[in-house]
Amino acid sequence: MLKNMKTMKRNIYIATALIGIIGLVQKVSAQQMPQTNLYTENVYNINPAYAGYNPTCLEAYAGHITQWVGVDGAPSTNYLDIHKGFGKNLGLGGGFILDKTSMISRFSGNVSGSYRIGLGENQNIRVGVSLGIYQVSVNTADAVVQDPSDEVIAGSRSGMSFNNEVGLIYNYKKLLIGVSVPQAFETSAKYESGSTDSEFGLDRHFTAFMKYDWELSEKIDLEPSTMMKKVGGVNQFDINLMGTYNKLISLGVGYRTDVGMLARLKLKLKEMFVIGYAYEFAGSNISSYSSGSHEIMLGLTFCKEKKEQPRVESAPPVIEPEPVVEPEPIPEPEPEPTPETIIEPEPIEPEPVVDPEPLPEPTEPTLTDTERDVFKNEIKFKIGEATFDEKSLGKLDEMVKIMKTFPNLKLDIEGHSCDKGEPLRKEVISKIRAENVRRYMVKNGIDGSRIESIGSSDSKPLVPNTTEANKAKNRRVNFILKE
Repeated sequence: MLKNMKTMKRNIYIATALIGIIGLVQKVSAQQMPQTNLYTENVYNINPAYAGYNPTCLEAYAGHITQWVGVDGAPSTNYLDIHKGFGKNLGLGGGFILDKTSMISRFSGNVSGSYRIGLGENQNIRVGVSLGIYQVSVNTADAVVQDPSDEVIAGSRSGMSFNNEVGLIYNYKKLLIGVSVPQAFETSAKYESGSTDSEFGLDRHFTAFMKYDWELSEKIDLEPSTMMKKVGGVNQFDINLMGTYNKLISLGVGYRTDVGMLARLKLKLKEMFVIGYAYEFAGSNISSYSSGSHEIMLGLTFCKEKKEQPRVESAPPVIEPEPVVEPEPIPEPEPEPTPETIIEPEPIEPEPVVDPEPLPEPTEPTLTDTERDVFKNEIKFKIGEATFDEKSLGKLDEMVKIMKTFPNLKLDIEGHSCDKGEPLRKEVISKIRAENVRRYMVKNGIDGSRIESIGSSDSKPLVPNTTEANKAKNRRVNFILKE
């Protein structure tokens, strides 16, 4: 019985090799692109137009796929994708895929470029092109055969061809729609196999993809997505749903025609790393031999903070009053003497000079307790934002009114953030929050020299940053009176 099992295993190897060689000779018509199940996270893997989608970020993804666990010689795939934005419109990327099925190995490497075209305030399209090489190798040196001299399975054979891909992505707010055509221009390569010429070619594929980020609440997001893939006369459809809690952990399910159910898990660590896992349940046609397929992926996203200096409106020019020049006294004309006899007037005793009582100095008006309480109000901000809502205008207008009444009153405006984000980002956004409030007051008639804006990052939390509600309280601007 053991001998029969070994013979069956050898026959499987030989059949696999022959099928692969026949596929190369007759020009490959089956699916030639390894199927990843984590494309909703790594969109660049299925569309070159996604290169540089986030203009300030570098994204890198490395993954491993093991298909049909339990089946000897089943496909296994390793891939690496890297892309980055250069400015607002340009993106560049590259990657490679190493795929092995029994004695057949496939390697592809490519470089990509994309360009963004704006269509309006909230929508744009990106076009992308990818160029690279595609190599197929068949190694039958380890095959156990009855005729070792058979040219078809003697040694190893390999050939190389060029591959290409074009892609298009449309983005409207949180909606993403993409189409791509791998092997848009079909190519082929020839090599010698014994006394015969063999050929393998790359067939044109077509892929369409769509996903939407639906924010149900502050902590829960849903992402429905779908994909259609066409190779020759074969069509395949995916429909997926991914749920995310607190921007950290995601769970998803999906269904693929001719395959069955899919499960996905994603963990986001420190806004920089992401770990993804996908499990493809074995279809009914191989469920007796395989426990399914696995994929694991590690992603890295490194974003450069924009060091934007807050734009400060200049204070209105102070016009110095012209000095008041006292007019010189005009001397009264002395009476001209008359021919009459001049009579000397009797001397008049001067009245004693009495110093006038000093007038009381005017006292400046002082703030009432009610007016002081106005400046105890705080302006709240949403996470990642530096603009205040219309509900805050009433508080700010009341402060402006009081400062106009008391022209000697000065004010410090202090901006704060919660503990989320990188240190530089927290420092910048707290400063911009305070500066935006200052600009509003200057715009409404307060001399800019009377107001100073300060950014304190997350160094002065109002309450501990232990819950989302507390974090919301700490994203604020407060006011310090300087009388």
